Amino acid sequence: MAKKINLGGVLLVCVITALLICIGFKRVNNLEPKTVYQVYLNGEKLGLLENSNDLFDIIDTTQESIKKQYDVDKVYPPEGLETIEYTTYSDDLSTAEEIYDLIKDKSTFTIKGYVVTIKPTETEPIYINILNKEDLEPALLNAVSAFIPIDNLKAYINGNQVEIQDTGKTIKNVYFDEKITIKEEYLPVDSQIITSESDLTQYLLFGTLEKQAEYTVKDGDTVETVAYNNKLSNEELLIANPNLSSVNSLLSEGQVLNIGLIDPLFTVVEESEVIEDIESNYETIYEDDNTKYASQSYVKQEGIKGVDRVTEKILYKNGEIMTLEVSSTSEISAPVDKIVVRGTKVSHDYSFNYYPPTTISSDWYWPTTSPFVITSYYGYRWGKLHAGIDISGSLFGSPIYSATDGTVIKTNSSCANNGVYGSSCGGGYGNYIEILTSNGYKITYAHIKNNIKVSTGNKVSKGQVIGYVGNSGSSTGTHLHFQIDDANGNSLNPCKVAFAC
Repeated sequence: MAKKINLGGVLLVCVITALLICIGFKRVNNLEPKTVYQVYLNGEKLGLLENSNDLFDIIDTTQESIKKQYDVDKVYPPEGLETIEYTTYSDDLSTAEEIYDLIKDKSTFTIKGYVVTIKPTETEPIYINILNKEDLEPALLNAVSAFIPIDNLKAYINGNQVEIQDTGKTIKNVYFDEKITIKEEYLPVDSQIITSESDLTQYLLFGTLEKQAEYTVKDGDTVETVAYNNKLSNEELLIANPNLSSVNSLLSEGQVLNIGLIDPLFTVVEESEVIEDIESNYETIYEDDNTKYASQSYVKQEGIKGVDRVTEKILYKNGEIMTLEVSSTSEISAPVDKIVVRGTKVSHDYSFNYYPPTTISSDWYWPTTSPFVITSYYGYRWGKLHAGIDISGSLFGSPIYSATDGTVIKTNSSCANNGVYGSSCGGGYGNYIEILTSNGYKITYAHIKNNIKVSTGNKVSKGQVIGYVGNSGSSTGTHLHFQIDDANGNSLNPCKVAFAC
């Protein structure tokens, strides 16, 4: 049976549907598309703005305290704020004031400045926020001049160093070990922002803007005693107190000195050629006289030190000699030997047996060949005691002489001869020899080559070759570390105990 179709009903549905569609199209066509800005803060939606500039204007006009604090003309939105433009038909917009209220509670505002990046080769970069780009160059110059005299540095930079006539120093190259760059950035005002050249200089040298420890000078104080008692080297104390011109500067009672330990954020490398006159040691020669008793002696001829004119190639890092190479030597005057006449006649007038001594002099024997340069003295450096003296200038493989009579108590010859600063081989001493003297001194000879000439238990005599100058352990170049410890294990200054240096 055929189904009837209600044509009237179908027609009514079509008419209603068409009417609704027409009405809907008309409503849409009555709405204009709008260009708006979706505001994000660190990826979080904050709302839609009709004009993003309104928000920026409110931020700038309401942050007068920031402008006054940093002496700037404009304040900017926080880091992580982003506005993205797109088109919508929505009327659900926020006001700039509403978005500002959300921002000020969630983050901090920014100002235009610069980020200085100091990038070492092996460690993490150091970032410094500064307000003024113009402060960087003079601050670096000020900081570098703590290690290189400013007049010498400027002469090198300007290309007008004085030509050496007899002796003197010529800077060949100056550079930083690190890569230093500067880039304009928006800086959060809650971060550390350095606003002056002087503050930047301090930060580069000390790694902080905090006030450094101070010392009030007492009667009798000298630069040397103040430095040593506060675990500083003389150079570090002078760097921290630019008003002191040299280690011989006179101090006045009540004077306040900065005793902060410098911790430079950079490494300035200086390559220089130095021509200097260096004294060469004389030999002591003994002549036996069998007409005089063994207890008798006299100086027949006084010794006179010679003078060598030595050309050295020196590499400094932050003012400290890392390597020193003697490139040429010419003799200005030859040393004159000291001649000592000693008796050998045995007295029979004593009630005990008397044997003539093998040596009658308590003088120490210099442990290296000439010419030599003491590149690092006994004392504090970088807050740590350098418990001996470093002797450079003698060539790699040149002989090391025992400074005294004694007994070898320990040796190490397991380290390679290519020193690496910070190496723990041989406890940092590399290959070494320890000799015990009859008066309880322990003498250490360190960083030597591994072909040691003596063994534990051997008796050695003053002036005997015991090893060869090397570059092992925690060493920055060829040199001998010479150290004296007393019977209690306390280190002594070789320049006061053994040598006048």
